[in-house]
Amino acid sequence: MNQGQFSISPISECSVFIRFDDSVSVEHVGELAHQIVEQHSAFIMNVVPSYRTILIDYLPFRIQERYLIHALNQMLREFNGRSLDNKQTNTISIPVYYSEETALDLKRFTSKGLTLESLIEAHTKPVYTVSAIGFSPGFAFLSDVDNQLQMPRRKTPRTHLPAGSVGIADSKTAVYPSDSPGGWNIIGRSPICLFSDTPPFIPFDVGDKVTFGAISKQEFINLGGQL
Repeated sequence: MNQGQFSISPISECSVFIRFDDSVSVEHVGELAHQIVEQHSAFIMNVVPSYRTILIDYLPFRIQERYLIHALNQMLREFNGRSLDNKQTNTISIPVYYSEETALDLKRFTSKGLTLESLIEAHTKPVYTVSAIGFSPGFAFLSDVDNQLQMPRRKTPRTHLPAGSVGIADSKTAVYPSDSPGGWNIIGRSPICLFSDTPPFIPFDVGDKVTFGAISKQEFINLGGQL
């Protein structure tokens, strides 16, 4: 990786921030985050990849800032992305019950001329990439939905959404892993659990792939879904 493709900046007494340019893919950011953890676990507390950035929290009593930045610079310059060529992609398939009773914001899409059937087809066709994980534990921002599905967030968020709610906000889609407030446009609900209180806490990392598949109401119930 060329020096011009990234920059490393200290942002606190125990954190550094790596920013990449647009030539670096989300998959590469995710792989680099893995390698940072593997190679520097002795003095790294936390690594958070997201889109074109990586936040690194480290133990300052184990390594000085300048030595960490030097090690990261060397690691990034030596990274060429070939490690992804032979790496098996982690793909998660998420079943979704798309219906009038679970697609709480269906009217916002039908007002654009979409039917429920065309919404399902457009949402289940792509293979999405986990671009970031945040907002709540296990909440994965998936890029990108079909242009016809892009929809601004609701002006007024709901105070409660059930776990498994599948939403769209602007060009991103996501599944709410637990009951929570939310302002995304809800188009369906999944019966599977995407967050656990025991390791592994979530089934995906930044750079992983996600697909959605439509299921019937009975399949949703058989898989443990609740309406």
